[in-house]
Amino acid sequence: MSDRPIQPWPNLKYAWYVVVILTLANTVSFIDRQILSLLVEPIRADLGLSDTQISLLQGFAFVIFYSIMGIPIARLADSKNRKWVIVIGVSIWSLMTAACGLARSFGVLFLTRMGVGVGEASLSPSAHSMMSDYFPPEKLSFPMGVFVAGVTSGMGIALIAGAAVIDAIEAYGTLQLPGIGALQPWQSTFVIVGALGVVIVALMASVREPARRGRIKRGDGAVDSVPLREVAAYFLTNWKAYATVYGGFTMTAVGAYGLATWTPTFYIRTFGLTASEAGYMIGVTIVISGLLGSVIGGWLADFLASRGDRYAKTRVMWIGSLILVPAGLITPLMPSAKLAVIGLGVTFFAGSMAAGPVASIAQEMTPNQMRAQASALYLFLTNLIGLGLGPTAVALFTDYVFGDPAMIRYSLIAVVVIFNPIAVVLIRMGYKPYRETADRLQRTTSEVA
Repeated sequence: MSDRPIQPWPNLKYAWYVVVILTLANTVSFIDRQILSLLVEPIRADLGLSDTQISLLQGFAFVIFYSIMGIPIARLADSKNRKWVIVIGVSIWSLMTAACGLARSFGVLFLTRMGVGVGEASLSPSAHSMMSDYFPPEKLSFPMGVFVAGVTSGMGIALIAGAAVIDAIEAYGTLQLPGIGALQPWQSTFVIVGALGVVIVALMASVREPARRGRIKRGDGAVDSVPLREVAAYFLTNWKAYATVYGGFTMTAVGAYGLATWTPTFYIRTFGLTASEAGYMIGVTIVISGLLGSVIGGWLADFLASRGDRYAKTRVMWIGSLILVPAGLITPLMPSAKLAVIGLGVTFFAGSMAAGPVASIAQEMTPNQMRAQASALYLFLTNLIGLGLGPTAVALFTDYVFGDPAMIRYSLIAVVVIFNPIAVVLIRMGYKPYRETADRLQRTTSEVA
């Protein structure tokens, strides 16, 4: 039987204060990650790159060390102070984002994008683990949804902020850095965006590390950490739950990252918008629809769970993935930018619905000493496959199947057709394994450290 809690859950107001700060950090991380998508055309022109090379900068370069470093950083977060893991990570990715603005070749830009990935690998696993110690499982999907809203809001704000910087540079001139000289507008954008990390570091310093709950018990009490072989054994024992839930979300991520990465370029090439026009239009749409999808998806999962639906979290994931298929097919075919924006809003709303529930599921199925590693595992998959494959798959279709940059809308459709139906099937298959794993864990863990 589970131990009775030896202390109450943290103060709700303070718990939400932490969620707000973590969400701001998540937003800034995705601004730093996604800002490149608005700068495709000037970077291509300045450095002489192909769509495939750009896709490598957007996806593979970032995800290489994000994925490799995710697990060891997560193990650190499962046994050490998670707040300081995040502070160090924010400092690294912000510095490397600014360094992207100093790149003058594909190779240097590739390396600095890898550095951004190293820093960002620290945030989500540590944040997910912290929030699972601030909120009980039946109330966790909503705050997780708010946190994950930072993903889509970060994507949108990256476009809006990038557009504003481009307009400001055109109006007032480029940045002049001592010893470096004048920067191109796209380089200045990276430097300015990287400076946002200073604010996040200051805010994170005010956060308190919560007591750990739901730890594996040994003998008379819970242990502080478990060997890596035991972590691997736990995931293998419960492979059906992790494979279906994580696999379904990963397949959704392939289409989502492909769409998010290439939509600004699609608007510029197809509808003749300028970079700043595309940034404002798409950015506002993504912020609104992504925020609504993440928050409503998390709230709906908690609401259904409170009404006795034992599959509430997986059910919300499945509904979102189901809506995403027709929305992703129709949106690129719209005859005007305004109609395409409506479709884009529906697409990002549906795609964002799953983000809060899947993060909550990862915590609910996993002992405390493994929770950051559980988050790192699904982030490893969604980023290595989703971010690593999604943007490049779109580019490969454009460069080698259709052979025409103007055909990018059909490349976006191709990726949706291939990957999103797989997501629908896998998530539905995950209902029963998820519930069995979560119930079994609840019977064998200690509530509070």
